[in-house]
Amino acid sequence: MVLPHLRSPRRRAWPLLPLAPAVVLVLGLAVAFAIGLFGVSNLATASDEHAAARAELLASALGARIGQLPSDERLEAMQRAARKTGAEFIVATREGDVKLDASLGTANRGTLRRVVGEHAGEAVTGLGRVRFASQPLDAPPSTLFLVAFVREPSAPEGAPALLRALIALTTLLVGVAAAVAYAVSRDANKDVDFVGERVRGMVHVRSEPTGESVPVRTMDEVGGLTVAFNALVGRFVAAQSSYESDLERVRAADRDRAGFLAAVSHELRSPLNAILGFADILMTEVDGPLTPEAREEVEQIRGSGKHLLDLINDILEFSAMESGQLKLSRSRVDLAALAWEVVREAAGLVGARPVAVRIEGEEGVLARADPRRVRQVLTNLVGNAIKFTLHGEVVVDVGREGRFARISVHDTGPGISPQERAVIFEEYKQSTEERARRRGTGLGLAIARRLVLMHGGKIEVDSEVGRGSTFKVTLPAWDDASDANQKIWEKRA
Repeated sequence: MVLPHLRSPRRRAWPLLPLAPAVVLVLGLAVAFAIGLFGVSNLATASDEHAAARAELLASALGARIGQLPSDERLEAMQRAARKTGAEFIVATREGDVKLDASLGTANRGTLRRVVGEHAGEAVTGLGRVRFASQPLDAPPSTLFLVAFVREPSAPEGAPALLRALIALTTLLVGVAAAVAYAVSRDANKDVDFVGERVRGMVHVRSEPTGESVPVRTMDEVGGLTVAFNALVGRFVAAQSSYESDLERVRAADRDRAGFLAAVSHELRSPLNAILGFADILMTEVDGPLTPEAREEVEQIRGSGKHLLDLINDILEFSAMESGQLKLSRSRVDLAALAWEVVREAAGLVGARPVAVRIEGEEGVLARADPRRVRQVLTNLVGNAIKFTLHGEVVVDVGREGRFARISVHDTGPGISPQERAVIFEEYKQSTEERARRRGTGLGLAIARRLVLMHGGKIEVDSEVGRGSTFKVTLPAWDDASDANQKIWEKRA
């Protein structure tokens, strides 16, 4: 069953049958429209270029002709040429003064001056958009110029014929394509509906684990999809069978591991406790005084045995948490009193180093927690702070944060880099200082984090390289007036 808040948002699905012909129709019309625009644009460009070439040809031919005529015959020759060609001609000076005019008088002096100076180009006169070309009538430096004006066509030549042919071709091709698309999408829609119905029907078939296969009706894309789906179903059946077999083996291995750890716990702790006990007896010098060399060796035996016992306890406790065997026994815990006990026991770790260990904060801060496990967490944090602080201080601060009780451990040690802060709470991960000393399993902070999370709290670290670190633990505060809170925390644990 899929929970409502886990369902992915549905995307509106368009039906295949009307969509395919519609898409073909729209794309066909869009392509035809683009082709029409492109063709008309090219025709318009060609018409303009033809008008420009015609203007240059007329200006060159007429200029050469009237240049050889007497002055009184030039205007008549220009008028005859204008009637035959449909163009307009003007003889003007470089300053734009008109000397002979075989036009409708549509060009002013400013336009003529620009036309004479540019020799060829495009202009807007009373006739509309025109192409012009100018030709000198005498040898340089020429003072008179013949200007020919040829009107640009308002509509490109051949455009109506092009549009008629394009409309006919588009109607034919788009109609055929839409009909084919409709037929193909109709058949594909039927095949998809058939496969969909069979897949939905697999849910109601009482055959484990996946139901019946989907029959393959066609060998097109839908048929290929059906074959692939049936192959996927087969692989899922095999994977599920392998998963159940592997899961059973893992459960058996977990039971064997729990039994092995229980046996190892007894077999290792008993001789280690005996070694530590005899080392303590030797340190009291009950059997006689010890030489300095012997005392140093006994202290080394005692320290190594204690370290090995701590490693075994970490591994066994982490294994118990992994298997869910570790349970909490919550009660009212005075964090300040607990901090005093931990600091008093950890003071011996300072040795001869100039390190001060102190407590500050509020009195009477109560937490709803397992006192043994909170003590374990705090001992780990204080021990790490003292171990890595060569000079300065280690401060244990107790206080409140809203509905939570807070206890922080601050030191002036080397600090932790951002890369190491991201992994120090993971299993078997150690900081650079710990790896350099080659001590520990890398489980201390991982166990502390899990214990805090089991209480419904959280643990955080704030550190700067060279300026120390602060580990903050928040736990549910004790509230005598509400038993409901206790049930909530117990459920979370």
